[in-house]
Amino acid sequence: MSRLFPGDVLWYVDTAEPLFALTFDDGPHPATTPRLLDVLRRHGARATFFVVGERVRAHPELMERIIAEGHEVANHLMRDERSVLVPDEQFARDLAEVNRLLAPYGPVRWFRPGSGFYKPSMLRAAAGMKLRAVLGTLVAGHNGGPGDQAIAEGLRTSIRAGSIVVLHEGSDKRRGVAETTDELLTALSARGLSAVTVSTLAL
Repeated sequence: MSRLFPGDVLWYVDTAEPLFALTFDDGPHPATTPRLLDVLRRHGARATFFVVGERVRAHPELMERIIAEGHEVANHLMRDERSVLVPDEQFARDLAEVNRLLAPYGPVRWFRPGSGFYKPSMLRAAAGMKLRAVLGTLVAGHNGGPGDQAIAEGLRTSIRAGSIVVLHEGSDKRRGVAETTDELLTALSARGLSAVTVSTLAL
């Protein structure tokens, strides 16, 4: 994929360490984030939360808990929408606004465009704010249907050292992401793989 879509985008990390990055898009949200944090704490895992600006404003207490429990936050723009359809000037304003919202929670190194598609102009705007784009090696989304129960099984055999895994939270219908994460971490721990933040993996 990195050859098909050139640019300074992180898709995976070439490492011999038994680590992978676990990332969650579209939070924080009271229906999903607290349960995810409970699962991560139980497994001693760390993750990067790509958060939406509107939801950061609405749920500062969840942001504080994410940071207090040793996780990382990253920029996922202001709204849950396809960033590639947003005019360039608006994209840059939104990216900067979310950076301002995240400033109280520590340094921000990463952004992820909404829906994963990007243009060179988006990468240039991000680079000007010292942000690098992160997509993922493996991506899955919950929709509240019966297929959600098979997500962990579908992912676990494909995850390798250096993988960046993208899961989605941020709405009532995605409540199953906590159970998927629990199942996934249990299976990967048995293979000797540990979940870390993108910054830890990229060191």
